[in-house]
Amino acid sequence: MCNEFQKRYSRFLISDRFAQIKIPLRWADAEANTPLDTPVRPTDRATIIRPIDADHPTAGLEGLDMRWWMVPSFHRGAMKDWRTMCTNARVETVNSAPTFREAYRRRRCLVPLTSFIEYSEPPGWTKGKPKQRNEIEWEDGDVRYFAGLWERSTPSDMPEGVETFAFVTGPAGPDVTSIHDRCPAVLTIAQGMEWLGLDGPGKSALEQPAPPGTFTVKLSPRESLMSAEMRRAI
Repeated sequence: MCNEFQKRYSRFLISDRFAQIKIPLRWADAEANTPLDTPVRPTDRATIIRPIDADHPTAGLEGLDMRWWMVPSFHRGAMKDWRTMCTNARVETVNSAPTFREAYRRRRCLVPLTSFIEYSEPPGWTKGKPKQRNEIEWEDGDVRYFAGLWERSTPSDMPEGVETFAFVTGPAGPDVTSIHDRCPAVLTIAQGMEWLGLDGPGKSALEQPAPPGTFTVKLSPRESLMSAEMRRAI
């Protein structure tokens, strides 16, 4: 389960990548004034890209920041009362789980990233000691995309509504299994456009683990103190 990732490229570069494949991309808000090497963690706001028209994603895309930790549309309590960990959606049940099935059917998105983080127990680890931080990257270092889902809900303390997202995970491939048995679906831009197509392969394109050589894993220093949600998650 991935609960930390990095996006070390600006929106300018992301726009350029979509311009190269002739897909219009507009930004609905201003880019956050956050250093590009700041890790993204649960409940943080992060950049997502979604179709302007879900039935025709190649006609144009919209980018904006929203909260990472999906709150389903059926939740009517206060925001803080939705405590179920909804940062990731399992590929095996993404089309049937009540929290994710409607978003899978109509509200898919892409989440740009340049690496993701998994924590593991180093030799001799005991409960209460820090875990090992592993940063997972790919050879060319270019921006990639999580297969994401987004939702709009109206918690009782946010009558104006809030938009949130999660992304899909599946079985880990051989590059990652030594540290975790799950891995997010990390897509190229072409694969990402296929994911956005509601008439395309959808979850079936994400079910197979990434083949050997897809990812490289390196030890990475632990960053600032984790949130309570992050500590519970790992």
